[in-house]
Amino acid sequence: MKTYKIGIIGYGGFGKFLHYWWNRMDLVSVVAISTGPQDHNDYPGVKKYESWDDLLLDQDIDIVSIATPTASHVKMACRALRAGKHVMLEKPVALGLEEAEELLATQLGTGKVVMVDHMLRYNPIVDAFVALGKSEFFGKLRHAEVTNYAQDNGLPIDHWFWDRTVSGGIFVEHGVHFFDIINALSSQKVKKVHGISHFRNAQQQDQVAAMVLYDDGLMANHYHSFSGPGFFERTSIRLMYDLAKVEIHGWIPLSGTMQVLVDGNAMEELQMIPGLRIKGQEDVAGISDVSRPTGWGDHDTVAAIMCGGISYGANKMISADFGLAQEKSAVYGKCVQDILADMILKIENPSHVTKVSLQDALESLSTALQADSEAMRRNDF
Repeated sequence: MKTYKIGIIGYGGFGKFLHYWWNRMDLVSVVAISTGPQDHNDYPGVKKYESWDDLLLDQDIDIVSIATPTASHVKMACRALRAGKHVMLEKPVALGLEEAEELLATQLGTGKVVMVDHMLRYNPIVDAFVALGKSEFFGKLRHAEVTNYAQDNGLPIDHWFWDRTVSGGIFVEHGVHFFDIINALSSQKVKKVHGISHFRNAQQQDQVAAMVLYDDGLMANHYHSFSGPGFFERTSIRLMYDLAKVEIHGWIPLSGTMQVLVDGNAMEELQMIPGLRIKGQEDVAGISDVSRPTGWGDHDTVAAIMCGGISYGANKMISADFGLAQEKSAVYGKCVQDILADMILKIENPSHVTKVSLQDALESLSTALQADSEAMRRNDF
């Protein structure tokens, strides 16, 4: 396999992060960056371009990584494709679906590979629950709850993040990661989306919430806040299946807890969850149903597992926790390495099916835009 040479457009904190981790991969080399005319720093070991158009003319570059604010994504990506480059595009794919469709048409016309950096799909914890969810090992996924309390210390009022014409707002710029994860956890399709938001002033939309209904009954709640100190920054994903309660911790998922009802003969399926530690297990036949208060009647032992009219054959209740041994930065770095490796497999073999597709990115963007449209219709500014 050849060594793939990469040019990065947008060399802020995230562009530097990509450079750091990709240069630690075999058969990958970051050879060029585009920083803009305002950057007078030297970057040894790479060619520096003031103009991203000039970077696209570099014949050495195989893959262009676009790590700029959302408003520039489609214009840059389409030009890169027409220049004969494959494209790794930072999420979200675009500010709107019409732009995204232009990118899709350009990709189809050039035959080049486009990956959108939904790198959370490559997190080992997310990956395990996607596989188990698609197989319905836990039964049906009934409810998902995403809560994200993020800091705004590094986001002054003039930061591009708050400019909706540049970022698209929280649902679009940030929420697409989590719409994508929930979309991936089952085979259900989005049916209806509601959204609300709060503006602290006319410029800063700092809290958003959405409810998403799927076609087989899954309901998902999403809440994102950029309005607190870094000390309180927390992200959790709670999942309620017919046979499991799961809570995953961290914007980059690092750990979690679960209770799950299983057939004792299927215990090995759980071992695909990273760092699984069984904390306790009980026979279902010995567990009392305490769903009704004292005095209501006898607390019968569970005779059968019935959920939504479906009968399950589980015979054990397992309590467990799970987690990754690496620190956040290493897990994050491995995710961006793995999505690039998946992209290269697609370049080498066009029949390869990547873990996350351009169509997946379009679907998460569509959900985000529906939530944002409804939220803006209701807003007070």
